[in-house]
Amino acid sequence: MGLKIILDEGFIVNEYKKGKSSLVLGKELGVSKPTILKILKKHGVTKKRDRCKSLNIKEEYNRFTIIKKCPKCQKDILITSNNPTIACRNYFNSVSKKSLCKKCSIELQKGEGNPFYGKKHTDKSKQEISNSRKGKGVGNNNSMSNPTHREKARINLKKKWDNGEMEHARKIMSDKLKETRKLGKIKSVIRSKKEKEIIKEIRKLGYKVEHSLRIDSKIYDIYIPKLNLVIEYNGDYWHCNPKKYKEDYYHQVKSKTAKELWEYDKVKIDLIRGNGYNLEIVWESDLKEDHTLIYKLIKKYDKR
Repeated sequence: MGLKIILDEGFIVNEYKKGKSSLVLGKELGVSKPTILKILKKHGVTKKRDRCKSLNIKEEYNRFTIIKKCPKCQKDILITSNNPTIACRNYFNSVSKKSLCKKCSIELQKGEGNPFYGKKHTDKSKQEISNSRKGKGVGNNNSMSNPTHREKARINLKKKWDNGEMEHARKIMSDKLKETRKLGKIKSVIRSKKEKEIIKEIRKLGYKVEHSLRIDSKIYDIYIPKLNLVIEYNGDYWHCNPKKYKEDYYHQVKSKTAKELWEYDKVKIDLIRGNGYNLEIVWESDLKEDHTLIYKLIKKYDKR
């Protein structure tokens, strides 16, 4: 009668979870593969080839995708591969390692969390890096020299911009532009043909005119210092003249409704008046109907 082998079931489970197959474990312990599988089943351990069945693997354009949640922010992370088995394996590896999404991972690497924090490249390593990059990414070696790649990048960026993924970049750009305007670093302002005509007419009446007036981050069209008067020229289409457009009209170019454009203009109006300036809005259609409109406005504020 043979000796009964006493197996350490906890050891078998742990070794299997570490990556050893049931066949290898059986050979090492001198038992059959079915014996190992029976122990694994007893402890509720799913066989690696069966665990993929529990996942919602989606196939699209020969790519297999699994969604997992970032353990920190709980946003979706896409695990993809052109092979469903590899996608499954990568998913479970990611779960076991508690992998974070890209944004959370970058956040953890700021400051002292950055493995390079407080360190510097030596002059030797700087030279080696420089030498290794010479001639790379230049001319035809630059992937963006390929029109197909440029178009693909443009489409991807537009999608991200439209669906809000680039909102952080848009805000940074907006804040930077506002700050630049405040500091007066932006010298050139685009003037419409009609604005130039209005300025010319006011100068003929003997008044000094400033091409633009900057208050906070807002720029106003025309300023007459002597009358403390600001004139805003509004094109009917670009500002959705309330006489011609309903509030739910969607401006294709500005990607805003008429109501949103009016609300933005109201902020400018309140800002300039709140700073003690006189303000007159001149609409394109009103000026077409009355060519003496500018003269009448000047007369209204000139006390002479």
